Amino acid sequence: MERTREQLFAVLLREHEPGLLAFVRACVYHPGDADDLVQDTFLAAWQQLHEYDLDRPFAGWLRGIAKHKVIDYFRACQTGRRRVHSLPPEAVAAVADELERLNRPPRGEVYRDCFAALRTCLEALPERDREVVERAYRQRQNCTTIADQLGHTADAVRKRLQRARAALRDCILSKLQMEAVDV
Repeated sequence: MERTREQLFAVLLREHEPGLLAFVRACVYHPGDADDLVQDTFLAAWQQLHEYDLDRPFAGWLRGIAKHKVIDYFRACQTGRRRVHSLPPEAVAAVADELERLNRPPRGEVYRDCFAALRTCLEALPERDREVVERAYRQRQNCTTIADQLGHTADAVRKRLQRARAALRDCILSKLQMEAVDV
C-alpha cells in the first residue's frame, strides 16, 4: 500500500513535533506563542514541501523554517506594543545550528562496529549485571528504584552497575582492537 504525500508529511510532523517544539520554546518565552509558531512552521513546511531536498535531514529543514518564523516573531513584537524578551537573530540561528549538530545521526563504520560490539558484550554479561544495565539505561531507572525492585541496597546496585560498565568497556575495546588487527 503506497502512502500519499499527505500521509507521509503527517508522519514526519508527528515524529519531529517534540523536537521542533523544544527548539521554539527555547527561543520564545510565551508557550502559547511558541505553539502558534510551531503551527505556522508546519503550514509553511507544507507549502514549501516541493523545495525540500530529500538528501538533507527533515528535522534540520523544519528547524530552518522555524528559525525564520521565530526571528519574524521577534521583529513583529519589537515594532508592536507588546514587549517580549527577545533573542538576537544570531542567537536563534546558533541554537538551531547546535541542535542540528547534536541531532545529526552518527555515520561511519566506527559507530556501527561500536554498537555491534556493545550488543555482543551486553549478551555476554552475567544475567544479574545485564538486568541492572538494562534497567538503568533502557528503562532509565535510578539505582534506588532498581534496588527496591530487586531487593538490594542502592549501594550494591551502584557497585554492580560500575562493575558492569567496566566489563562492557573492556569487552568493547577488546572486540574493536581485534577487528583492527584483522583489517
